[in-house]
Order: sequence, then C-alpha cells, then structure tokens
Amino acid sequence: MPRPLYLGLVLHNHQPVGNFDFVIEQVYDQAYAPMLAALEAHPGVRVAMHVSGCLFDWLDAHRPEYITRLRALCDRGQVEMMTGGYYEPVLPMIPDADKAGQIEKLTRFVEQRLGQRPDGLWLTERVWEPGLPAPLADAGVRWTLVDDAHFRMAGLRDWQLDGYYVTEDQGRRVDLFAGSQRLRYTIPWLNVDELMGELRHAAETSANDAPYLVLGDDGEKFGAWPTTHAHVWEEGWIEEFFSAIEAAGEWLVPMTPGEYARRFDARGLVYLPAASYSEMMEWALPADVSAEFHRLAEQMDHEGRGDVLRYTRGGTWRFFLAKYPEANAMHKRGLRIAAKLARTTCDEARDAMWQAQCNCPYWHGVFGGLYLRHIRGATNSNLVRAERMADEAAGATGVTVRQDDFDYDGHGEVLVQSPDISLLIHPKLGGMISEFDIRRSDHALLDVLPRRREAYHEALLAGEARAAGGGVANIHGGLRVKEEGLQHGLVFDRYRRGGAQEWILDDGATVERFARGEAAASFEPVGAWSCETDASGGGATARLAREAGGWRVRKEIAVPAAGEAVAVRYSVTNAGAEHRRAIFVSEWNISPPEGPPGARPPILTANGWHDPCAGPGDVELRGSFAIGARSDYAIDCAVSDVAGLWWFPVESVSSSEGGLERVLQGFSLSVVRELDLAPGAELRIELTWAVRRGGVGGS
Repeated sequence: MPRPLYLGLVLHNHQPVGNFDFVIEQVYDQAYAPMLAALEAHPGVRVAMHVSGCLFDWLDAHRPEYITRLRALCDRGQVEMMTGGYYEPVLPMIPDADKAGQIEKLTRFVEQRLGQRPDGLWLTERVWEPGLPAPLADAGVRWTLVDDAHFRMAGLRDWQLDGYYVTEDQGRRVDLFAGSQRLRYTIPWLNVDELMGELRHAAETSANDAPYLVLGDDGEKFGAWPTTHAHVWEEGWIEEFFSAIEAAGEWLVPMTPGEYARRFDARGLVYLPAASYSEMMEWALPADVSAEFHRLAEQMDHEGRGDVLRYTRGGTWRFFLAKYPEANAMHKRGLRIAAKLARTTCDEARDAMWQAQCNCPYWHGVFGGLYLRHIRGATNSNLVRAERMADEAAGATGVTVRQDDFDYDGHGEVLVQSPDISLLIHPKLGGMISEFDIRRSDHALLDVLPRRREAYHEALLAGEARAAGGGVANIHGGLRVKEEGLQHGLVFDRYRRGGAQEWILDDGATVERFARGEAAASFEPVGAWSCETDASGGGATARLAREAGGWRVRKEIAVPAAGEAVAVRYSVTNAGAEHRRAIFVSEWNISPPEGPPGARPPILTANGWHDPCAGPGDVELRGSFAIGARSDYAIDCAVSDVAGLWWFPVESVSSSEGGLERVLQGFSLSVVRELDLAPGAELRIELTWAVRRGGVGGS
C-alpha cells in the first residue's frame, strides 16, 4: 500500500464589482449552487473555499440561502473558509493600509456569518511580490497559495513542491503552498480514471513524507465556463470524481491547506520572485512581445524542451499599468484619492475607493477585464464617487487648479475641479482631456478604450481561429471566435481616446474613413501643447496652443466655479503661405450614462433623432446635440455655429472566455467644420458641454 497522498482542493468564487445581475445569476445556477449540492452529497470531500466580498454582497441580497448552506458545511468541518481583499484587489497594487482594511473586512464577514476566523488568504490572480509577507502577517494571514511556477522560478524542482514552505519579510512569516498547474489544466478536463491514476502515481513515487498536492482554481470553471456545465454536471464528472476520492480513502486523503499546515512541518525556507501564473505573465507583456513569447513557448513545448521552459517567464502584473494607460489612470486616480482620504475621515468614500480596487478592469488576458465597459465603468464611477465624497468631507468649495504628474508618465497634467466637474488635461499628449467627470452623478464621461492591437489578433489575422462551441475545452487552449468575419472589424487606433482631440483632415475626408483611421491628416492629436492656467472666483481656464502642419490651433477650456458645464473655445489659423481647404474635427470619445444591458444610447440633434448603433453617421448640426441612455440625465453639447456632427461606435475585437467578440467601448462624437482659409485667416467656434437633467427627451 502506498503512503497516503494528501489532496488539497481550493475553490475561488468571485464576480467583479459592476457585473450584471443576470450574469451572476447564470453563474450561480451553473456553478456555485451545483458545487454546494455536490459537497453536501459527499461529506468525505473536504475543500478550502474563498468567496470574494463583492460576491458575498450579491449572495446576501439575492441568494441568502447559499450562505446558510455554506455555514452548515463549515460547521461540520467540511469547508475551510479563506479570507482575502474584500473587493478582490491585486494586493501589491494597493497601499498597505488598504490591504489591512480590505482583509479585515472579509475576515470579519466570514467570522460573523460562517463561524470561522480564516487564517488562509486567496491571493488575487496569484500575484506575488516579495514585500507581501509583512502586510499579510500583520493582517492575521498564516498561509496562502501561489502557482508552482513561482517556485520553479526560484530554482526548486518539481519533486520538492508537494508540501509547503515558509517565507518572510521583515521577520513576519507566511506559509506558501504551490498550486499544481498540472491539476489546474486537467481538472475537470481529464477522464476521472486517468486523473486518479496520476494521483496514485504521485503517491507511489514521492520521495517526501506526507506528500501534498493542491488544486487552486476558479469555481466558475465547474459549470460556467463554455461547454463545462454539460460535462461537469449533466454528464456527471464531479459526481464521479468526488465518489472516486471517497472510495480511495486508503491512499488519498482530502485535506485543506490550513489543516495540513497545522499537522505537518514545512519543507523549509523559500523566497519567491515577483510573479503570477504563467498565462498572466504572458498577457502582461507588450502585445508584439507577448505574441513572440507565445510562439517560442509553443515551439519549445513541441520540441519537448521542458528543461528550457521551466526557466522561461513573461512579464510581471504591474506592467499592465504601463501597457494600458486607462488602467494606469484608474490606479493613479486611486492613489490621488488615498492621499485625500489620509487628510480626512469618510468611511463611505473609503469603501467606494476599495470597490474601485477590484482587480478585474486593471488587466486583460483571456477574460474581458479592462475591455468590458460596464466593469470599467463601475470602477470609474466608484473612483468619481470616492473623490467627490473625500472633497466634500474636507469642505472643498469653488474651483481649484493643480499641476502635477498625476499619472506618473513623466509628463505634467492639469487637474481642474469644482464641486460639479473634474477635468484632467494632458498638455504633453496632444492637449487631450482624459478625465471629464460629472461629479454629482458619479460618472466618468470619457471612459472609452481605444482599439488596440493585441497578441491574439495575430491568429485571427492569420486565419487560425476557429468557431466557438464544440466539445469540452480548456479556455487557455486554442483561439475561438464568437462570430464570423471578425478580422474585417479589426481597426487599430494610433492614439489614446479622450476629449478635446483635434484633427485637421484633408479636404474630402468622410466619417467612414475617419472611423477606420484611414483619413489623411495634416494636424493630429499628438505632441506637446503650450498651456497656461488661471483660476478666480468665477471659475478656471486652461489655454492651450500648438502649431503643426501649417496650422495654428488654440483652445480655451473653461470650468465655472459651480455648475455642470464646460466651455471649449477654438481658434484655427492657416499659418501657411497659401490658401488651404481642409476639415477641422474636434473629437470627443464619450461613454454615455449606462442604460440597460446591451442598450445603445440615441443621439438627439436639433434636426431630429439619429441612432449610432448601425455604424458611422453624420448630419448637419444647427444648435446642439445630446447623447444618453438613461431617463434621468443626458449630456448636451451646444455649438456656436453651423457645423457637422460625425459619430461612430468605438468597438474593439477582444478576448473573453467564450472567444473573440466585438465589444462596445463608447462613441466617437465629433464637431466638424470645413476650413476654407487664406494665409493668416482664422476660424472660431465654441462648444459648451452641459448636463441635461431629465434625460435625452427631457427638458
């Protein structure tokens, strides 16, 4: 009889802040509830479980019976609960005080509602950095789980990983378990008999006492990932697996990591590098490098060069903040708010900021993440709300102007804030506005992601993607598409999208060519603009100017001390020596107030209704236009002169667990004027953005 093999099953259940109720309900029905029933039916199967605080909030409101049933499993010793950051942040990205606060919030919830005070922590996305042990230990964490890849990067061999190790920082200790990538890739895909055979082989060949293998993985893969519900539940994979575990009691002992650490000694001391699971580190690389890395890794795997692969690694999680300026903007805005909260007390603002630390919209891989507008929108809404409440708690009034490198990109920005409006202007990046917040509605108006080239587009362009559907498949496998012809929808933007982005296009340009990035331009939203600011009791003004391509463009951005409005006054001068004809474009990339899932907001102009859903459109504009999807308010733009209005939906082709799909990011709305100017001649035009209460159809 072989020595016993101890098996750790660690389930992680999470839904991001801002996810749609109907999506969470579907995952609940397909994965969370069936797994609970399976555990109830198999008392010999013991698991550790983590449920994020944001999912607990949803369960408490919509499925409270789940918490009652989970408590019963905890009471009979079958489930060991884990803690973590309440709103599932990537812990290294947030300040230590927020680490402690978020962990204590979830620990307290579990203790009060489930009768356990957890000392094991689910490490979000297994993002480990060497400085984590001290804040974790200070928060009462005894153990956590990372991937076995982390240990291989530190030089450990596979045979050394069937146990746990001790690490420390500044003398504060945490125990580390190695989650098995092999189990993560085979459960629930592998035939149960083959899987049990692999486990028995591990028991027979281990050179260590009390060998321990751990699966740490998403609960959603057991029914909610594509094709898995039929395989796992209808075809009985889990029933067969759990029954096999209970029948193998002579040599296979299910045991939670916390219990294992209490019964058995650690293998020794280890120090791990900054890392995450292998796929995450590939995704974190720049797109072209990520594609190259993936090709090389596949080639080495095909050639059987595991001896080389074990030493390869991609990037680190934090590089997502450099790869995606929009993720960095949210993160650095959070740091800006944290500094304000350090000077005042507002628990509601702090909790809103914690919600905004939910990891999902800060990165992108096989899951939608950053590309999901409703998830990103919820994060930005929480950031706007947190900063507004922090300013209100501090008694801020009037309008303020601050200049600093707020996003840590090496260039100075201008932050203009009143009780109603907040603008972040980038003089060095084309003079664009990246933040235009309607503060009393907690809405980030310019939350639009550009259409970027991603590593997975290479296979799509090469015709190597396949249709979604078919048999059971691991989502980390081959590329799938959710609709035919997606490669024809690929458009890649040259610049980040924001507001007050000026173009001067060649005469004859159309909105269709502009939407596809094919319109020739002599002046683009790039480069450094001069900038002067002033503030007084009546408001604040930023005056910017730039000369390029034989054009001189000036814009004056004015924010009143009170009121939900921003005025932008333009002067466009032909600085060349010849008469010129062209098209001036003031582009604004708008994320309208969120409507029902899937709804697209209408545009209302002075000439009537126009719908941007079908694609690019244009109309002669006389007076104003508005855009909005909700009934309580809309965004109105008044134009000082007759002009054209161009619009098109900004849609990316992005990856999700179901395959590649089109994802709406927002809408490009441009006020357009024809230029017919002699040398030294000038065009003037003014736009005034304002909130219209009562919605698009309101008054």
